[in-house]
Amino acid sequence: RDAVRAVESAAHAIVEPNNRSATLGTMLGQLRAQPQRYALAIPGPGGTGSIEPLIGMMELLWRGQTSRHGAQTTTRSETYDEARMAVHLAVTLVQWFTTGVVRRVP
Repeated sequence: RDAVRAVESAAHAIVEPNNRSATLGTMLGQLRAQPQRYALAIPGPGGTGSIEPLIGMMELLWRGQTSRHGAQTTTRSETYDEARMAVHLAVTLVQWFTTGVVRRVP
């Protein structure tokens, strides 16, 4: 849960700075809808800085952390390995967003 929150906090200013209710899910929607508005520092195969790796990492964290929200049906707690992987994934994503290697394209 805290891994998701950390990524939400770090990505907010880059992806949805004007959305006070931004969540990992809404930010993923924004990135998917307008991928041309963002770039990674490493150009990748097409030389464009495609954000597909970023979306994939964020989606893995978002879908994998089922206990991030309350629900009428009980969600299961993540396993130790799932939680450990989520923390490592979140650390990378937070670092990318806070150091400027994920950029808005002017």
